[in-house]
Parts: sequence; structure tokens; C-alpha cells
Amino acid sequence: MSSWLTGALAEPRPESLLFLRRDEVVECLADCDPVGVVRDALLAHGAGDTTLPGEAYLAWHNGKGAYTRSIGMPGAVAGRDFGMKIINASVTNPELGMERAGGLGLCFDSETARVTTVMEVGVLSAVRTAAVSALAVDAAGYGAAERVGVVGCGTQARLHLALLLSRTDTVTDVTLFDERTAAAEALAGSLTARHPGLRVTLAPGVPEAMAGRDVVFFLTTASEGYVREEWIAPGALLVNVSLGDLTDEVLIGARALYIDDLELIVENPRRPLGRLIGEGRIAPAAAAGPSVTATIAELLAEPAKPVEEGYVVVNPFGLGVLDVALFAEVRAQAEKAGRGQRLRLL
Repeated sequence: MSSWLTGALAEPRPESLLFLRRDEVVECLADCDPVGVVRDALLAHGAGDTTLPGEAYLAWHNGKGAYTRSIGMPGAVAGRDFGMKIINASVTNPELGMERAGGLGLCFDSETARVTTVMEVGVLSAVRTAAVSALAVDAAGYGAAERVGVVGCGTQARLHLALLLSRTDTVTDVTLFDERTAAAEALAGSLTARHPGLRVTLAPGVPEAMAGRDVVFFLTTASEGYVREEWIAPGALLVNVSLGDLTDEVLIGARALYIDDLELIVENPRRPLGRLIGEGRIAPAAAAGPSVTATIAELLAEPAKPVEEGYVVVNPFGLGVLDVALFAEVRAQAEKAGRGQRLRLL
């Protein structure tokens, strides 16, 4: 069939890109050190050797009236790795048997700006988040924790615990809670099968999941705070990956408060911590009253010790440059091993 476009365009130079499925991404991750990659990228960010534009954020309600969103996160690391993460999610996806979040990771050519690689990003994004949490736990002085609590038992919980348990042999006791009992039971079964000596308990609620815990991970879809100070064990570390969970009083009352990027948090009033800083209730830098103690990059450079009184909060925003660094490493591993499918564009 003839078209008005026929013969109108010049013959293009052939172009293609590399496409990586999830299983291929997982194989590449097994061949590298994702925690080391994230650590290096965090330190580069702390040294000002990254470019981190504001994220593009689109939210809507799906046919079930549930919160649904798309986030675009471009970035560059050390003037070498360029790319973007597109991560979409809906809170009703698990009802369809789908993971809550999924998307694509893109690598850019530094000279032409062309997309060179496209990869499934659901696992990669969760690995990045788990790596930041693991680094923060170690640097805050809680690397030898024995009792761990987990609130929210989805993909993030699975990867957080898998990474944590691969890095330490001190954890003996894990308590799980999820409003979806089946998710908590499934994670408990997986942990028991992989770690026969580990004590795994299902808690009936969040207070019970936090009771007596050295470290508690909040890995939920909550957008509002509900955790009370009296639920927190003395000296505990709270890793608040979720948007919500921790109340204003818990954030304000922390003995130490660590973040990944102050500017991003301050510019985003959707995050409780950003709102509290904007309201002047938490100072943006270390001060006598409630304040941000340090960034995770600063904490990596000068590790802390556990507190004996009060509690510590880690509240990472999520940096696209960390994803971009992982994309570049996965691409390099794929090219080295000959993984992936080459897709012709032109």
C-alpha cells in the first residue's frame, strides 16, 4: 500500500538496542556486586559527581479507584553513565497476581544520546532499594542486629531480607506483618526453607512486629503515618522505605535521622519529612533540636554507632542515579556474557 511517507524520508543509518528480560537481568546481577555499585554511586552523589534532575510524576486512580502512578527518573553518574528509570505501580496490582511495581530501565549513549539498552526494572529497582537499606544499616552501626521486624511482605521485603541475610550471620529472629496474611505466610515459608535455623514469626499487627526488634523495615504502600513512639524498642533502627508508616511524632522524636538527598526531600511535600522540614518542625541540618543528622553518603564516610536510648530513623527518598549506575553495570555484564536480544530500530 502506498503512503504519503513513501520516498519522503532519507535512508537512515541502521540503529538497534539491546533488550534484557528479567531473568537475564537477574543473571547479570549475580555476576556483579550491586551493593558495591550502589555504594560507589551514593559516594559520587555525595561528592557532587552526579546529575539528578527532578523526577516526572504522574498519578491517577484506576477503574477500582486505587492510587496508580508513573515516575520517570533520569540521571547521570560521574559524567559516564547516563540513563533513566520508568517505574509504574498500582496498589491493586497484587489482586491481579501482579507485582505492585514494574517498569523499564534505559541506558543512554553519552555521545549520541540514543537509547542503547532497555531492561526490565522491577527487580533492579527493588535491588537498588534493598542495597541502600543494607548500606544504611551497616553504616548506622546495626550490622550485627539479631532481631529484625518487617512490615509489608511484598517483593521489597523478599529482597531486603535476602540481601540482609546474605551479608550477616547475626540475625536469628525475624518477625513479619502484612495486612495480606497470605503474603506474610508465603514469605515466612520461603525464609524457613532457605534458612532452616532462622526463627520466623508472623505478627498479628504492627506493634507486635516491632516489639523488641533491633531493626524494623517498613516496606508498605502506606501513604499516611500510624506508628506510635511507644511501639519502638529502645535503641532500635527504623528503615522507612515507604512513603508513610511513620507519624510526624516519630520522625520528630528520632535520636538520629538519615536521608539520601535533602534537596529532593525538601522539594517534595508529598513526603512527610519534606513537609516537616518545610514547616520548620525539623531542621534541614544537624542542630540541637529535631533535625536531619546526615545523608547516607556522609554516614558511609563516617559510620555511626547504635544508640542505647531513643531510636534512629533512615528515610531514603530514592535516587535515580543509583538505578542508572546499576543499569550501566548490568549492561556491561550482559555484553560480556552475550545476554539479551538485539532489537532493530532503523
